[in-house]
Amino acid sequence: MIKKTKSWRVIIIGDRRRHGPFKVTRRVLVLLSICLIALPAITGGFWLYSRSCAISNDKLAGELAVARQSIALISQERDELSEEAETLSAEIKALHKEQVILATVEKKKELTSASAKSDDEAKNKPFTSLDQVKITYDKSDKTLKVRFIIKNQDAKGAYISGYVFVILNPAPDSSSPCKIYPKVALVNGLPGTYKRGEYFYIARFKHMEGIFAPISDKSRYGSVSILVYAKDGALRVKKELPL
Repeated sequence: MIKKTKSWRVIIIGDRRRHGPFKVTRRVLVLLSICLIALPAITGGFWLYSRSCAISNDKLAGELAVARQSIALISQERDELSEEAETLSAEIKALHKEQVILATVEKKKELTSASAKSDDEAKNKPFTSLDQVKITYDKSDKTLKVRFIIKNQDAKGAYISGYVFVILNPAPDSSSPCKIYPKVALVNGLPGTYKRGEYFYIARFKHMEGIFAPISDKSRYGSVSILVYAKDGALRVKKELPL
């Protein structure tokens, strides 16, 4: 019976020297065969793994580039929105300022209107009244006198003051000039300055008169006007009486 060989001796002879012998067993050959068979599979596995890693890396690199591009766009949009917000804020401030100016102008108009209304009311409010007007003419001394009582019309009874003029108006067909008491220059038929009038300061009433002399012919004059000015110069009473 022939005994199977379980090992071999291997001698490697080179150009210059010999290597060996090496003892090679069947187990070693089996392991070597298995390694040779498994090597392509392992190499292919490593290649596939490295390939998948490369593909994954390329995919990640692409996603990273897209993300960076998105971040850049978001940053650009943020800057644009920031500029728009600043512009809008400036417009809001300008609009607010304009509204404040308009409100101030409207308020001034209201105050001016209220003041004008108050002035009109003050002008239309009773100030004085004329009572017991009496006109007399003395032929002997050629003097015409206009006597009257000026009464306070203030509802609270406060003191009032002002100026009074008496004007002697010529008749329609007369060439005689107007005469005024107290004497002052006339401008368009009215006193040039109200402060030259007969001053009064009363709580209730005061007797006053206007004297004109010499009047040689009474018929040359047709009427008498009594003017009452307030202390601020406003003409508050104008009464005309025929002679």
